[in-house]
Amino acid sequence: MEKVQITPKDTCIVIGNGFDINLGLPTSYADFVKSTHFDDMVKRGNELAKHLKSKFELQNWIDIENELKSYSLKKSDGSFKFNYELLTFALINYLEKLDYSLMKRTSAAYRLIESISESCDRFNILDFNYTKSIEILLRNNFVDEDTIRNSLIKVHGEAAKNDIIFGVEDSAPIKPEHVFLRKAYPRHYKALNLRAIFEKSKRIIFFGHSLGETDHTYFHNLFRDSCQDGNNYSQRTVNKSFDFTYYKEDGYHKLMQQIDALTSNNLTAFKQFNKVLFKDVEQL
Repeated sequence: MEKVQITPKDTCIVIGNGFDINLGLPTSYADFVKSTHFDDMVKRGNELAKHLKSKFELQNWIDIENELKSYSLKKSDGSFKFNYELLTFALINYLEKLDYSLMKRTSAAYRLIESISESCDRFNILDFNYTKSIEILLRNNFVDEDTIRNSLIKVHGEAAKNDIIFGVEDSAPIKPEHVFLRKAYPRHYKALNLRAIFEKSKRIIFFGHSLGETDHTYFHNLFRDSCQDGNNYSQRTVNKSFDFTYYKEDGYHKLMQQIDALTSNNLTAFKQFNKVLFKDVEQL
């Protein structure tokens, strides 16, 4: 992953996979598991792929990153690392075949990029997706290349550059020999000090990001500091505006579970010291 420039600005947009899904792109882990790229691994006897496929068929849903933790603790598979690497390559190949002409111009995600493009000197985008959707949308809205380069941070890398960060968080309970699952394990991984961005941002918009456990390390300080009273603590990330999108009631419930954990069960203080808005993406 290339070194990125950290430039504090007024607004920070945090993009997760729900953004691409809202655009109409088939980027969920379920879409990947149902693809020919995944089926090829199963047919070739990839034990990890077969395990993930069986889990998906039981639930009709899957979070591969969380399943990697479970697989590490429960399975004794000498080919785990090799099969995990094949899984990563298959995911890259699947995403590289996406048809970006499918992106819906009427979607809330598309309209968000249209709106921020009007103030292109005052935003940062933290893109947790591996896709090219953000770059394409910014160019479609006539944002110049210098602004894109200085404002867009691909937190987990890009499929197009074959450098995705795919795995589990530092605190995940996995076997020591499975350290290759850690997101910080790859040689090309560069730790980002996102705190500098969050401290300077007055408004933070989360679109399509579930705040899941595997990404808590990026947001822990933000939410912890946002629960502090600016009159009693040094001004850092208090008194901000937070916008969260979610999908239906179940999405809101899961999002609140993560915010509760990130604020150390201090939801009241979080809402007291910040302007917090929640929006169902279906109503945008």
